[in-house]
Amino acid sequence: MLLCFLLTVTLLYTFNNRHTLSAVFFQTVSLEDSALKEFLKAVRSNPKDVYSYYQLGLIYKGKKDFDMAEDAYKKLLRIFPEHPDANYDLGYVYREKKQYEKAITQYKKALKIDPDNAYAHYDLGYIYRSSGKYKKALDEYEKALKIDPEHPYAHYDMGLIYEEWGMKDKAEDKFRIYHKITDPGFIENFFNKLSGKSH
Repeated sequence: MLLCFLLTVTLLYTFNNRHTLSAVFFQTVSLEDSALKEFLKAVRSNPKDVYSYYQLGLIYKGKKDFDMAEDAYKKLLRIFPEHPDANYDLGYVYREKKQYEKAITQYKKALKIDPDNAYAHYDLGYIYRSSGKYKKALDEYEKALKIDPEHPYAHYDMGLIYEEWGMKDKAEDKFRIYHKITDPGFIENFFNKLSGKSH
């Protein structure tokens, strides 16, 4: 009797989530367009399918279709306003669309939900640096590095600010850290070239 009940529940779950399950399968075999079609069917059959909306946002973001990504994330956030990843990703979409005020608001929402989101701190720093607000940018980069000391772009962007301010030594230190993280052999190869050594 219990086995029959479990089988019925499993079959019902599978049927009700068939589009989402198909989409996940297509994702695992790298058939992104097929996955996209199935996730679209999933949200049409279940307009409260948070998972499928999030995956749609990711797919559209990957395709740089930021209008469609924005639409998917906004629909998701109407259902689940505290979704930490969707709040961050919507901020990223606004950043890419150069809607910086919206991006800042969205990143701040994401940070209220998850204060340890190094990416949100970095992206805020990126926007502030792009707007010439260097002190605010440095504050955000420092916050990102407290959470993730190996965040390469926070180091690099800090170097750009120090360079802009004429603080050559501090800039070089930051660029050195960036290269050590992204290409550990860079520094050695660089100095080998300067000294005329080769491997």
